[in-house]
Amino acid sequence: MSWIASVTVRKIALAAMLAAALASQAGMARAEPPQQGDMVKFVPSAEDRPAPDIPFISAEGQPIKLDSYRGKTVLVNFWATWCPPCVKELPSLERLNAEMGSPDFEVVLISIDRGGARIYEPFLEKLGIANLRSAADSKADLLRAFKAPGLPTTYLIGPDGTIRGRLVGDAEWDSAAAKELIKYYTSSS
Repeated sequence: MSWIASVTVRKIALAAMLAAALASQAGMARAEPPQQGDMVKFVPSAEDRPAPDIPFISAEGQPIKLDSYRGKTVLVNFWATWCPPCVKELPSLERLNAEMGSPDFEVVLISIDRGGARIYEPFLEKLGIANLRSAADSKADLLRAFKAPGLPTTYLIGPDGTIRGRLVGDAEWDSAAAKELIKYYTSSS
């Protein structure tokens, strides 16, 4: 083999190794979140934007902030008793929290009903929602800070307090597609 042929073979081998390395690195890049069923409405955040630092009122009447959930992934659902799509998805949110709720994940309901707990608590009880409590944002300050376009709107907040994405409208939150999406974010956080 001539010297020129030997150099050409080395260049080809080097190019092949470089291509293999790049392909391997591309395969290691973070995959897109799984979005099927109702989860096609989920819009991942394009940037790491922190969740707003606006207080809302716990079911016990105490002011709290989303910062108090740091360290866990939180599904924050804004709803109201007068919103039919909100009411439709409440049972699935309760089932999701019953199945996946843990020290690492929690569903947080935030009602924007003006009467706060005196309005939403009897309503949830009448619906049979017994294992998922709500909080109140009676003046919709937190809802506006999130720039939510309407109700229901649900945000997925990572353990670091950044918004991972949102879904506008109702969804079957206890579906396999929703659980897969949430597992994607809880395992990659």
